[in-house]
Amino acid sequence: MKNLVNVLISISERRTDHVHAMMTMDTLIKQLEPQFNFLKNIHIRENFHSESEEMISVMSDINAVKPTELAKAIYALIVAMYEVLGDLVSTLFIEEIKQALGYKNVYRMREIGVNFTRLQLDIEFKHLLRMFSRKKM
Repeated sequence: MKNLVNVLISISERRTDHVHAMMTMDTLIKQLEPQFNFLKNIHIRENFHSESEEMISVMSDINAVKPTELAKAIYALIVAMYEVLGDLVSTLFIEEIKQALGYKNVYRMREIGVNFTRLQLDIEFKHLLRMFSRKKM
């Protein structure tokens, strides 16, 4: 989970800046906590101005979470970050995440039920809806 959070922050940083990326991730995690209580085990330090990997800590309690629930949270976090970044990312967002995570992490996520193909299709669908809604305006 820590790897994914770091990757999402890194992708966001390339399109915004470090402070914005950290604040966005912190906000998304807090917004998803009511749905996925175990996300409270992910802490992002208040000092967003330091560019250190130690800005993120994941408590070991997260290891007790059912893999299916973890997969749902991963899916929700990725989709939420895509929606926040909006036009700053393309439909290749999922490929960018997979490349940054590396084969082993992607494989582990697939093992617990993260369906990257479905994620890609959902992202492309959201992208098309966004484009269609702009054309209507």
